[in-house]
Amino acid sequence: MSTASYKIDFDELKRTVSMEQVIAYLGLPRLKQRSPKQWKGACPFCNGVDCFVVTSDGGRDKTGAFNCFKCPAGGDQIELASLVRGNPRKDPNGAYAAAKELYEKLCAAGEALTRSNASPQPRRERRSGFDAEAYAKSLDPGHEALTGLGVDAETLRAWSAGYANSGVNRGRLALPVATKDGTIVGYMGRTVKDDTPLLTFPNGLDPQEHIFGVDKVGSGQLFLVRDPLDVLKAFEAGCGNTVCFLTEDIKSIQLECLAALMDERQCESLSFF
Repeated sequence: MSTASYKIDFDELKRTVSMEQVIAYLGLPRLKQRSPKQWKGACPFCNGVDCFVVTSDGGRDKTGAFNCFKCPAGGDQIELASLVRGNPRKDPNGAYAAAKELYEKLCAAGEALTRSNASPQPRRERRSGFDAEAYAKSLDPGHEALTGLGVDAETLRAWSAGYANSGVNRGRLALPVATKDGTIVGYMGRTVKDDTPLLTFPNGLDPQEHIFGVDKVGSGQLFLVRDPLDVLKAFEAGCGNTVCFLTEDIKSIQLECLAALMDERQCESLSFF
């Protein structure tokens, strides 16, 4: 749908798409529901603990609102989607892009939500999921903050990775978390300095359920490293069969997943570095 052919009615969108739908769509399911109309948990923007509150009947028009008590994040469904997608606070362009995304992804029929400047638009099927392509476009693989990591910008581009200037991974190297078939389900943030933690994850993404580099594995010897950055360096050196776990402590279920991967991809041996 062309952005030039219609304008989105923000107020009607917020009345139609509930805050609960937006939370689920953005991958924030781990907020704990404290009441039928309120959720509370860790802030996806400052990583503060138990300081992020979402209500389905908050805001000026009682259509939904969110607020963090430790950082400036706050607003409605559209602002939440905009911030999660890495846009600055109160950014008009980000808000429009977020509203368009929510409209196209979560509305089964859009005629009531638009003021058309052209012919009526077709009905849209209800869809959900993380828009990895849009997020990757917001990242900067050539940012000066990444020069000390020892990975070329071209390698980062090949992995759809880069420096995050805003959003959940702001100030970190944003790296894709993918399934075995290459589907990116979210982005984690790796520090570009010597601070801790090494890796951070958005709400709804459990690091124990994923192995970094799993989608690049083929037959032959498999290499297991400790840092996702080492996976990128190995890839740059021509070794695509390199993976790493995303947790400091490795659980038995993670080892079982790795063994299943080796069996599926016919990896004959494993070397640990």
